[in-house]
Amino acid sequence: MKTTDKMKPTKSILILTDFSRSAKNAAEYGTHLAKQLNANILLFNSFLIPDLGFDSWPSAHHESLLQQSKKSLEEEVARLYDISQHNNKIFEPKIDYLSSEGSIAENVSAIIKDKQNIFMVVMGGCKANDNDDILFGVEITEILSKVKCPTVIVPESECFQF
Repeated sequence: MKTTDKMKPTKSILILTDFSRSAKNAAEYGTHLAKQLNANILLFNSFLIPDLGFDSWPSAHHESLLQQSKKSLEEEVARLYDISQHNNKIFEPKIDYLSSEGSIAENVSAIIKDKQNIFMVVMGGCKANDNDDILFGVEITEILSKVKCPTVIVPESECFQF
């Protein structure tokens, strides 16, 4: 079978984002990587509904969180398309997005199982000396233990040249 750069790829890179500086850096890296590997991108944001004890979280607030996530994902997709077009390579990855409530590790594991075309996960890393990143370090460990595909953790302060 003859293949060309313009053929649609069957594999995708799952890029995790929380819209932080670290996540944006990882998304840029993942976008450049997708172009090099002729892979599509699935940009994913996971959010948690606050536990208010006995009171249930109002559905209007849940919808608000979902809509904010969707809006932020759409803005990030536009930014990544802009970055992607500055590269001279012929291949342009298709960038889809997804948002879901719940544990990021559980969600990522389910996406990989359901989509079956995800061959790599890209996510931002945290600074080793930042106390605010303890929870994120736990999330990285959980993802690495549950995900059954290569996972690239991009350091926040690194800039990659392609």
